[in-house]
Amino acid sequence: TKETSTAIRAKVEQAEFTKTEISKARLGYTPVAKRGSILYFVMASLSTISSMYETSLDSFLGVFNKALDHAKKDVVLGNRLRNMSESVMRDVYDYTCTGIFESHKLMFSFQMTCMIKEGQGALNRSELDFFLKGDTAVGKASEDKPFAWMPDSGWKDLLCLSRQEEGPWANLKSDLVDNEAVWREWYDEETPELATLPMGYE
Repeated sequence: TKETSTAIRAKVEQAEFTKTEISKARLGYTPVAKRGSILYFVMASLSTISSMYETSLDSFLGVFNKALDHAKKDVVLGNRLRNMSESVMRDVYDYTCTGIFESHKLMFSFQMTCMIKEGQGALNRSELDFFLKGDTAVGKASEDKPFAWMPDSGWKDLLCLSRQEEGPWANLKSDLVDNEAVWREWYDEETPELATLPMGYE
C-alpha cells in the first residue's frame, strides 16, 4: 500500500508539473487568440450595415482554425506567432470579402486596422476622431484666415489639427503660413492626395 501510495503521489506531482508547463505554453499564444477575438468582432460589426452580413461564431472558428493549420511553422515562438497572426488576418479578410459588397471592403479594411491598432495600444483616438469628423466645434475659426485660396472649413480644421496634443502637427499652422507658396502649389495639384506633401508631412 505504501509503494502504491508513493507511486500515486509521484504521478500526481508529475501531472501538476505537466499542467503548469502546458499552461505556460498556452499563455504564449495569447496574442493570436486576442487577434482572433478582434477580427471576430470586426466581422460581427458588419451586421450593423446590413443584416445580410450576419456571421456565426461557428463559421468564424472554422476559418480561424484552418488559418492556424495553414500558418507557416517555426521553432522560434515570436516568428510562429507572427506567421499565425498574418495567416489569420489574411484568411479572415478573404473569407469576409467574398460575402460583402465591393463598396464595403475598404470600410471593412479600415475598421480592421483601427481595431487591431487599438488592441495593440497604438491607436491615437484624438487623431482618428479628427480624421473622421474634422473640427466639430460650432461657429467660425478662432483665428482669421491669412489667405483666400483655402476654404474656411479647411482653415478651421487646420487650426484644430495643430492643437492636437500628440503627433507631428504642432508646427503645421506656422509652417503653412510661413511657406504659403509651397503649400499653394500642392493645393493646386490635380491630385494632391497622390502628390508628396510639403515640408516632410508624410
